[in-house]
Amino acid sequence: MAGRKSKYSSESENTTRAKIWSVAVYIRLSQEDSDNGEEKIESNSITSQKTLLNEFIEEHDDLILYDTYVDDGYTGTDFNRPGFQRILEDMRKGSINCVLVKDLSRLGRNYIEVGNYIEQIFPLFNIRFIAINDNVDSFKNPTSTNTILIPFKNLINDEYAKDTSIKIRTALNGRKKKRRICRSISSIWIYKKSRR
Repeated sequence: MAGRKSKYSSESENTTRAKIWSVAVYIRLSQEDSDNGEEKIESNSITSQKTLLNEFIEEHDDLILYDTYVDDGYTGTDFNRPGFQRILEDMRKGSINCVLVKDLSRLGRNYIEVGNYIEQIFPLFNIRFIAINDNVDSFKNPTSTNTILIPFKNLINDEYAKDTSIKIRTALNGRKKKRRICRSISSIWIYKKSRR
């Protein structure tokens, strides 16, 4: 009698065993968002993103950190970023099955590409996608990736990137123009001084 196992205990073991997720923590900060051009090894926003994402993992027993992927100083409009490319490699190898970001804008600011990853590529590779601040979790709440809000947020993130780009270009052009005026004034002053 001692060698027999109850069929109920084995069933309850199977149902209580939760899936363990091998998590890729992805952190991105564009040059425009950095700490006002200060020379630092790592920007404050990168550090705060790491803290937030690591605390989230610690609060969830089913999440285990595989690696942290950082793209500091890279625009969100282009997905050819070294850290993100490493995620894709590890995804193809099967090393990770979950991507964790602070919010949708950290994944990217390209409306079409972000939508493609959330709706097509991640599901194709059975990747759970979590964006903490946007309450997106493709496993615990699958409808969170299909709501009308996600495309709108991605569109706003895309427009933000375009707007920032225009503002930066305008500011740079203004500085160039100001320099030309200053050079012209100083050239005139030097010319007048030399004529005396």
